[in-house]
Amino acid sequence: MNSKLIRNIVVALAILAIGIFVKGKLSAMSTKEEIREDRIRPRVKVIEVANDTIALPITVYGKLSATERVDLLAEVSGTFLDGDAPFLEGVAFRKGQIMLQLDNAEAQANVMGLKGSFINSVLAILPDLNADYPEAYAAWEAYYDALSLNSSLVPMPKTATKLEKFLIARGIPTAYYQVKSAEERLEKFCIRAPFDGVVAQASVKKGNLVSPGRALGSFVGSGGFELKGAVTLSYADELKLGQSITFTSPDRKGTWKGQIDRISPVVDDASQNINLIASLRGDDLKEGMYLTGTIANVEVYDALRVPAYVVFDNEYVYTVESDSLLAKTAVEVVEWLDESIVIKGLKNGQLLADAPTLKAASGTIVVAVKN
Repeated sequence: MNSKLIRNIVVALAILAIGIFVKGKLSAMSTKEEIREDRIRPRVKVIEVANDTIALPITVYGKLSATERVDLLAEVSGTFLDGDAPFLEGVAFRKGQIMLQLDNAEAQANVMGLKGSFINSVLAILPDLNADYPEAYAAWEAYYDALSLNSSLVPMPKTATKLEKFLIARGIPTAYYQVKSAEERLEKFCIRAPFDGVVAQASVKKGNLVSPGRALGSFVGSGGFELKGAVTLSYADELKLGQSITFTSPDRKGTWKGQIDRISPVVDDASQNINLIASLRGDDLKEGMYLTGTIANVEVYDALRVPAYVVFDNEYVYTVESDSLLAKTAVEVVEWLDESIVIKGLKNGQLLADAPTLKAASGTIVVAVKN
């Protein structure tokens, strides 16, 4: 009986020992698997998001165009003679100088003939005025004395209604406006510079026969310029009329000061940018130059400056959610700088993946390592 009891006790102890041994083995295997799994997970450096107010310069790019620019068209026909200087590309003219002179001999003779007829008509009515309208005679006599074939026609004296009908019956107003019309046409044979500037394009040469409607060239002012540039919609509320802009050129030394003249109220569908037009002046500026403009100290609220490599597809970053789950998160790109980007859309405390080449898909389990 005692031997049987002893045998049962030995069997029980053996079973217990085997159970403890197996449990230890299984526990060790589990720990190794956990260590192995932890080692397999990608380790990702992260930045804890802390949004702040960032002072940024707004950069605009654009091409200069002259504020004052005219395309010259012929309104009359005639042979191109010349002007105060040769009408050639690059030649400068001062305001009022003759740029283009067409042969106007025929038009000038027509003016002289009409003007002579008008002077004779005025002379013919003087006796009747003295007899029937003595109160108007002195004024019309002085007007007649002032008329000359070599000077432009001056306005007629003001008249009462009754006298006006008398003059109409004698054809005086008709003759007067015929002369004025001919004088206006004569002026079109001479094209003067409307402002100080330079010939940008010359389409005719001396001796060419010019017809009405023909393009003669273009003339641009030499002082004022405009530049049209685009900025992101995020900056719309930061732009103000009269705001100062500093311009530089990649091809010329120096800086030029300008200001915002106009801001477009329309957002471009494709780029989601808005256009601004800035004005600037400078003797060394030329139409067609490309300039870079900087608007200083524009504040962007609740924004974060990050390395340029963390943003992909122009609008996404990776964040680590719940301390281990990699997620693709959309952000708003406010400004692209040389080596960094200013973004908005992340919450304070979020973990932003700081990796230049992250070979993992959204939903991957990772190990977050704070910088």
